[in-house]
Amino acid sequence: MSREIQGFLFVALTILFTVIGQLLVKLGMRGMAGESVSLQLVGRAFTNPQVVGGLACAVVAAVCWMMALSRLNLSLAYPFMGLAIVLVLAMSPLLLGESVPALRWVGVLVVCLGLWLAAAGK
Repeated sequence: MSREIQGFLFVALTILFTVIGQLLVKLGMRGMAGESVSLQLVGRAFTNPQVVGGLACAVVAAVCWMMALSRLNLSLAYPFMGLAIVLVLAMSPLLLGESVPALRWVGVLVVCLGLWLAAAGK
């Protein structure tokens, strides 16, 4: 497998773990909505399995990102990180029951167009 293909595989894993991590942290923090920031809140967050799992995903995503950058130029790899935004937005209504306004979807289409242009400019 070429270094470039490996790099894109690591980019895909970075995006996957980033999205999963964001969704897990949100799920874990749902029960703490509206609470004022305190050491007690931070302690509860860091003992919540979903929050801890989400943070672990962030660490794995960071390691994957380092591996991706060891194989790809940053200017090539970084635009694909916009896919995490698209996927979190797409998964939020499905997994979290959040409503997403139409204008936000238009913004995601603009991001996708930008990603396509960035990839085509290789």
